[in-house]
Amino acid sequence: MLTGRKYRLDLAPGQAEFAERIGGVCRSVWNTALEQRRTYRRRDAWIGYHEQARQLAEAKQEFAWLSQVPGHCLQQTLLDLDQACSRHGTWKVRWKSKARTRPSFRFPEGAKIAIERLNRRWARA
Repeated sequence: MLTGRKYRLDLAPGQAEFAERIGGVCRSVWNTALEQRRTYRRRDAWIGYHEQARQLAEAKQEFAWLSQVPGHCLQQTLLDLDQACSRHGTWKVRWKSKARTRPSFRFPEGAKIAIERLNRRWARA
């Protein structure tokens, strides 16, 4: 059974800047991968998660701004897009807008984050 936790973090200024950068890159990867899927569908072809993940690994070697964020966050973005396209279809999945969508990303390796309980309500990651 998979479990997940959702945290609201109060970040230091440097941490907030890094999290904004990760969220922005994940949004860019989502939009680029969605456009790639739509282009393939127009040609009656198919591209899935594995091919896009391979191309993302190649793009990380070429573009420095992609390699500055954790790779597993970008892979989770591609997985989320793959699930959304499977459920709703490529044409009903929406772009992620900078103005409309708050920056977000999934950090799948939660076991590597140490949680220190400060009291009943608050904890520190």
